Amino acid sequence: MTKKTDQDVMRENNKKLVLKTLFNAGQTSRSSIASAIHLQKSTVSSIVRELHEEGLIEELGIGESSHTGGRRPNLIQFNYRYGYVLAFDMGARHLRYSVNYLNGEVIQKESLRLTGRNIKDVFQMMREVISGLKAFDTMKGLLGIAVSTHAPVHKNEIRYSPFLELDSFSLLTALEEVVDVPIEFENEANLTAISIRDFWYYSGEEPLQNLLALNIHNGIGVGTIINEQLYYGVQGLAGEIGRSVICKDKQVYRLEELYSEKAIMEKIAKHENKPELTVDEFAALIKKKDVFVLEVVDEWITAIAQITYNLVQYSAPEAVFLSSRSLSQFPDLLDRISEEYQALDPLGETRIEFTPHDIYDSSLLGGVALISRQVLGLESQDLIFKK
Repeated sequence: MTKKTDQDVMRENNKKLVLKTLFNAGQTSRSSIASAIHLQKSTVSSIVRELHEEGLIEELGIGESSHTGGRRPNLIQFNYRYGYVLAFDMGARHLRYSVNYLNGEVIQKESLRLTGRNIKDVFQMMREVISGLKAFDTMKGLLGIAVSTHAPVHKNEIRYSPFLELDSFSLLTALEEVVDVPIEFENEANLTAISIRDFWYYSGEEPLQNLLALNIHNGIGVGTIINEQLYYGVQGLAGEIGRSVICKDKQVYRLEELYSEKAIMEKIAKHENKPELTVDEFAALIKKKDVFVLEVVDEWITAIAQITYNLVQYSAPEAVFLSSRSLSQFPDLLDRISEEYQALDPLGETRIEFTPHDIYDSSLLGGVALISRQVLGLESQDLIFKK
């Protein structure tokens, strides 16, 4: 393999800078890009020509001259319809998917009910979705696939799953036999953290460099962004906070055995003499101010505040984003969690918020950003995605 020269490396880095600037800018011009990233206009023009030949740039025509007059610029923009990406989320009961342009804009999304727990059944559903995809008015069609899993991932394989029967079946290998595009697997809490980093609009604030996504669903997981990069830990096991141990009533439990959304709902379902409880039924009991349910919720709020406090003491993020299907229906509960958190006298000024977009969309959007970055070769660049 021919070793890259310093000039080749510089050219490649400059190309990434131009592409990143185009991706984030919307309508712009060659001279504006050159000014923004401090490159010679001739260098930018050469790179833009190359990107145009690859199909990554749209020519928009002549724009207006600046307030100082002068030559009117030729406007260009990143071609978001160069292709599209597909993101799956494998939940305990549903397979959700979203088809998005490279900038994040949704083309199509749907939630499918899982009929079994075997990973081979999930694969069959994925294959049907893939076979039904169209070009969606793009040049290249499908460019890549991201798969969100509610389980740890290492070297692009699911390590284990508490919800699905894996049976030594390689979902990655099976998908690669169906379609020849990059495929990336990632933990759903990690993808939630990525979605917050890449899709969150900060209303004039500086983007967050350090954040935690605390997902409380059937289990409890944390996605961690440190210096704008996702932290994986050894073998992708960072963030498995639900497996932490806690002593209660002289017994040792896993944290998620007591305080996951699933554990809370199972406790209430048992009290209600029901085999299971839906999120809507749980929310209705809270609204009804059922005495037992409110006591359980009070304990849950205290536990979440303490979990958040401990996480903050360790990683000192700028913000913690909570994600829970039931809690998100009651904004006042976030206030109570924040109050109990502050009562613990934390150091620093970490803010606590609910995940900014629909919790069902979070891991899908994170998957879209993950695979779009890989397709474009912009894994470590500051990109602004759109919903």
